[in-house]
Amino acid sequence: MSLAAGQRLDNKYLLLRTLGRGGFGQVWLAQDTVLGDHHVAIKFLTSSSPDENDAFLTEMRTLAALHLPGIVTFHHHFMHGDQLALVMEHCTGGSLAQKLGNDQSKDTVAWTHQVVQWLLQLCDTLTAVHSRGLVHHDIKPPNILLRNGSAVLADFGIVNTGGGTVIYSSPNKGLGLVEPDDGREDVYALGVTLLELLNHGHPWRRLKGNELVAAKRQRILPDDLDAPSWLLEIALKAIHPDEVLRFQTAADMASAMRARNVPVYVDRNALKAHRAVLAGDLALKRGHWLKAEKAAVAAQHLSPNLPSAVLLAGRIKLLLQQPEKAYAILKDVARGPNSHLMGVELGWLHLQRGDLPRALSTLSDEVTRNPLNIEALVLLLECYWKVKRFDEMKRLAEVLRTEKCDNKAIENASLMARLALRELDADWLQNAIADGFGSPFSVYNMKVALNDPLSLGGWDRMLEKLIFQDYRFGLPSAIKATNTVVVEFQGKRQSFSQNLISIGQLNANDLTINSRTVSRRHAVIVNMSHEVWLHDLHSTQGTWVQGLEISKKQALLGVDDVRVGNAELRIWSRQDLIA
Repeated sequence: MSLAAGQRLDNKYLLLRTLGRGGFGQVWLAQDTVLGDHHVAIKFLTSSSPDENDAFLTEMRTLAALHLPGIVTFHHHFMHGDQLALVMEHCTGGSLAQKLGNDQSKDTVAWTHQVVQWLLQLCDTLTAVHSRGLVHHDIKPPNILLRNGSAVLADFGIVNTGGGTVIYSSPNKGLGLVEPDDGREDVYALGVTLLELLNHGHPWRRLKGNELVAAKRQRILPDDLDAPSWLLEIALKAIHPDEVLRFQTAADMASAMRARNVPVYVDRNALKAHRAVLAGDLALKRGHWLKAEKAAVAAQHLSPNLPSAVLLAGRIKLLLQQPEKAYAILKDVARGPNSHLMGVELGWLHLQRGDLPRALSTLSDEVTRNPLNIEALVLLLECYWKVKRFDEMKRLAEVLRTEKCDNKAIENASLMARLALRELDADWLQNAIADGFGSPFSVYNMKVALNDPLSLGGWDRMLEKLIFQDYRFGLPSAIKATNTVVVEFQGKRQSFSQNLISIGQLNANDLTINSRTVSRRHAVIVNMSHEVWLHDLHSTQGTWVQGLEISKKQALLGVDDVRVGNAELRIWSRQDLIA
């Protein structure tokens, strides 16, 4: 329905002129003829549904009931045809956008002082609003009006339904990663507004697409921005792309502005939590899983969002081959803007969950950022093995060996790639073993490759019997086993001190089990450093630990009842545990 100056609506409002137009509709200046010389602003919503209208009115009434001086007063509403009309206070001072459009005083000090006063008023208003669980979602100069020189907020419950304005929204919002009730989004937009006021124009107004996203993530500021360093420091914290490192509340931002300083907050609980994390890391290195888990639980209890505590808890589950539990811990990081800070863990997580394309992408990004992250490189080699990109696996491993990247897992990966490409014959393998070539994993894999592939079910089945060496087992400190593994089978106990202990029907195994339910090369016990693992080698009848079938490998943590096919074993992973 058309609107025109001179129209009288709701029997008393005389339309005078438009004050603005936007995606929500039109704003008109009107005279309340009943009250005489009283003027109001009327917003006509053009695309709202009955349900949306009810939501708007509910929010407007809630805000009106707060009686906050920092919010434009809502008087009442009426319907104009099928349009909802909201009758609001008319602020004669106009908007901050209009103020920016006018010639500003050349007195930079006075202007900066005025900007600070406006921002403090807005922070105080948002503090009150956020405490009621309400969020504006579209803080920007056009939605900030001036009443007797004071800054007041307009357009609650109206324009925010469209998701806000892109150049004032955090990069997370564009990715759909912001919760609707997260007041830190208003803090971000307030920080951008602060920069716009100081700069006399939006700092990123000419940017779009990826350039705009990059500017937000890097917090790029104009080179000629003339403002006190303490105020720029506050603005930079307000627009931090990671909401955890932003001001957590508008009140925090106001406190920093009043103090003219961004305080470095030292959380005593975080200090205690990080000490627990360090103890947990040490326990992990020694293979003490339960002790490490207790440390992680204690750290997260003291400081639930401490990144190092989250990382420790996630790594423990990854080390224990529990990807779904690891995902539950790391999922917020995986979805957030700082996933790159945990590139190794997230790549490892995707690898364990079988999402190989994402694992490859995440780990490739990590080694691009950090070319000497050997753990990420070894995980990348494992991805290539799983997707059978043996040429690329060989190329990468040979580059790393040439550059003397000191980890035996790289040597083993190179060997596995060459075996898969059928480059190594029996003579080469026998000579390499005789010459003492390679780590225990490489020696084991060469012995497997010396078997007639047909005896293992064919070439592809033979490759499934090879063992990929984990990064931590390629470190020099891990090669020497510290455990004596004891296996009891049919009432007889055998002690093993070597790093890899093979189990199966073939006589070439360290533990031979003659049973039709046991594969020729059924399983391998890996005994490295302080850890003992049982690997199932794609066996036909499966491998079970404590009554649960393992899919790939399982840590042995003391005394375990193990079933290989139908053969019952008891395994002590440390000699001192034998009763």
